[in-house]
Amino acid sequence: MTPGRRSRLVDVARGKFGFLLVALISLLMSTPVMSEGRLWRSLIILFVAGVLVAGLYAVRPGRRSFLFGIIVAAVEFAIGRAAIVYPTSWLILTQITLWIIALLYVTVAILEWVLDSTEVSIETLQAAFCVYLLLGLLWVYLYALTDLTTPDSFRVLDGPACNWLDEQSRRVEYMRLFVFSYATLTGTGLGGIEPGNGFSNILASLEAMSAQVYLAVVVARLVGMQAGPPPSARREDHPRPPGTERPEP
Repeated sequence: MTPGRRSRLVDVARGKFGFLLVALISLLMSTPVMSEGRLWRSLIILFVAGVLVAGLYAVRPGRRSFLFGIIVAAVEFAIGRAAIVYPTSWLILTQITLWIIALLYVTVAILEWVLDSTEVSIETLQAAFCVYLLLGLLWVYLYALTDLTTPDSFRVLDGPACNWLDEQSRRVEYMRLFVFSYATLTGTGLGGIEPGNGFSNILASLEAMSAQVYLAVVVARLVGMQAGPPPSARREDHPRPPGTERPEP
């Protein structure tokens, strides 16, 4: 592998969207150990905080966004700890709602940035992939909200049903919802749970459709930008009207 190629691979993990991409992939790869020992749980907490901080920073880079992301991550962590000590439905509901609001804001803002881009670059590809992964994560919490407010919305195929007031059971359910969401997003059909009523069936269908629409729209947009002439060529094809040329220096 040449040094130039190595630098390009490193560039993928750099920049405002690169940090978010690394945080999302790290969180997804740690999902299988979400219900394991304390060390793994601490690592996952770090990845969760990384997604929140990197997501808010990617939308509006700057020190204020970075500090705001840390505050949001700290609030999320505090609510999660409180839900362990005082397991009540409203604390869990508050935590899930916080995630939905944050993910929805970050996803929509980055998607608008992708659609407003005028050329394909590493940053554009990073942002497009981030939105795809964020969609799957957003649906995880939408499923969790549904399952919490409407019990038995999802049937467990193997193992005991979820008790949202029990920490260990809640972690296992989050892991199942992670797998189910990204299996639905990618169309693989894998997962340890399945929709248990008509509403959850509709939600799963909407996620599958959102993935298809997103891929169709974004891929068409990226291909169109790549196939079109560069901005400099477009300016040459459309010269300035007479009398508006800039004088020679």
